[in-house]
Amino acid sequence: MSYSQKYTIVQFLEPIQPRQTFSMEEWPLHITLADVFAINLDESLIKALAAYLSSKECISTESMEEAQLGDHNNPTIVTLIKNNSKLQSLHDELINFLQAYGAVFNSPQFTHGGFLPHATRQNHAHLETGKKINISELTLVDMFVDNNWKQRKVLESFNLKS
Repeated sequence: MSYSQKYTIVQFLEPIQPRQTFSMEEWPLHITLADVFAINLDESLIKALAAYLSSKECISTESMEEAQLGDHNNPTIVTLIKNNSKLQSLHDELINFLQAYGAVFNSPQFTHGGFLPHATRQNHAHLETGKKINISELTLVDMFVDNNWKQRKVLESFNLKS
């Protein structure tokens, strides 16, 4: 099977370290704002993304009920995140920004109108219902570290405007 370089942009819900690496089974708790995509990533794009995101306001939201997504026989357990107009707008604008730079999404059906903010239950943690969440620092994650599709690496974090 052939794999290519892929990325995602998330809001981590637990502390991470710069350049931290982890396996696909050890994801820190997070909310995905831009699902997996391919793009020609270079320093100029990272600088443009930093400038773009620094102009976006932090967003307050909260966790809601748990749900099951995916295969009925092997569902993924998630905690849904209340989607408000500001969160949807941030997602839509981020997707548009990335597409303007040539991003191709693995699952475009989960962008724009298909965006369903949630935090997937991890082996070590899950997001409780009724928690206040501040979307304030988005992180670019490499999804194919050193040609290993099972590894992840924090590349850069971008603070939103408070």
